[in-house]
Amino acid sequence: MKRKPIDFRELLERLLPLERLRPADRLRVQRALVSGVAAQIEQAGLMALHQLEQLGAIRRLPPSSANGGESALRFQTPRALDIITLELPPTIQRDGIEVHPRLALVAQARTGLDQVRRLMRLDDPLVSSDPRRGNARVGLIDLLDETGRELVGAASVRFLPRQVEGVLGEATPFDAELALQARSDPGVVIACPDLSACPHLEPEGARRGVRSLAMAGVFTEGGESLGHLEAASAETAAFGVNELAMLALLADCCAFAWERSSRIEKLVFIDPVTGAFNRSYFDRQMLNEMARAEREGASFALCLADIDNFKGFNSTYGYEAGNRVLEHVARTLQGVVRPFDTVARWGGEEFVVLLTAPVQGDDVVTICERLRSVVERQVVSVEALDRREHRVGVTVSMGVALFPDDEKTPQDLFRAANQALLRAKLPPKNRVVYFRPPGEWQSRLR
Repeated sequence: MKRKPIDFRELLERLLPLERLRPADRLRVQRALVSGVAAQIEQAGLMALHQLEQLGAIRRLPPSSANGGESALRFQTPRALDIITLELPPTIQRDGIEVHPRLALVAQARTGLDQVRRLMRLDDPLVSSDPRRGNARVGLIDLLDETGRELVGAASVRFLPRQVEGVLGEATPFDAELALQARSDPGVVIACPDLSACPHLEPEGARRGVRSLAMAGVFTEGGESLGHLEAASAETAAFGVNELAMLALLADCCAFAWERSSRIEKLVFIDPVTGAFNRSYFDRQMLNEMARAEREGASFALCLADIDNFKGFNSTYGYEAGNRVLEHVARTLQGVVRPFDTVARWGGEEFVVLLTAPVQGDDVVTICERLRSVVERQVVSVEALDRREHRVGVTVSMGVALFPDDEKTPQDLFRAANQALLRAKLPPKNRVVYFRPPGEWQSRLR
């Protein structure tokens, strides 16, 4: 029998009965082939081999010592005499840490129907991306942990996103160096069967009650890192080849589900005109921030910003020009606030800014004055109805209230900031006013 080396593209295009795959899986294969990215095509090929084996479309053959024994896997299609031999790269071990080639793990995995069904739950957008849960991605993280514990047999399976926000910011990796390696290399799965054999990991393992650890990076189809999965167990040697392969497969499914939930959140929580968050998102963030501030005994600020004389832009230059002004102000506010603050469009020409805890009164004054002055200094180019370009200046008036100094509930805090905004909108406008109880109003003019 002749041996002919082929790559995964030829495997997918010529040898495998792809018509037996589910439509969604066939689409993934086609997208990988169109992309031309070797890593994506390889991943699609492994996925196809597993799915077709489960469907009975191909048959796994016993290992052959002539082909390297356990270092190679063999498959045969019922309709052909061709034998597909998959060469497997070796595992690297150093200082109690095992670095497994993802290709070898996934190829050796034997997924049962129940395991496939568990993975398929992540493909259901109604389960993993339900916007009614408040934060769809937080719900997805919970589902990943549940699914991972069932598949991998771990005490916990956590997804740690690369970009964290809100409650996600509380999650820290077990070991920053290993996490960086997992997030940087889509071709490996990292495992430590016994933390007592790893002196630099043992103290953290003792603190968390962990004896075995495994990590797998989560990557988009284009190879961008989204974060990584961490599986932990109180037992030593808890993760064998099959468990690590399940972790790798879960990481692949996680990438699809995470990107989809992010897109859905953008549809649900992003204002389409300005690109800022919308009121629904802000209401949720307000409740989260108030709960966190109460828990930590910290303060935060609520700022309402209203574009001065906005109706004049619409009546003079048209509604598209007005939208351009809205977009410009939103982008300017987003560029001035701190990375962890929130800017949202409240409605009409009004924006709301949440300066998250901990923030003190002097800091609030500095940030709000900077917001106002940066908007004032910039010039916006708008196209009028006659198609001529006009350069216009924009200013905002702002009302500010502090939690818990001024009010202690979301409704009362908003009322306080709104009262301050009404004062700021009095001529000459373009100023920041801070809430004071009746009879104690003070304003900070520019």
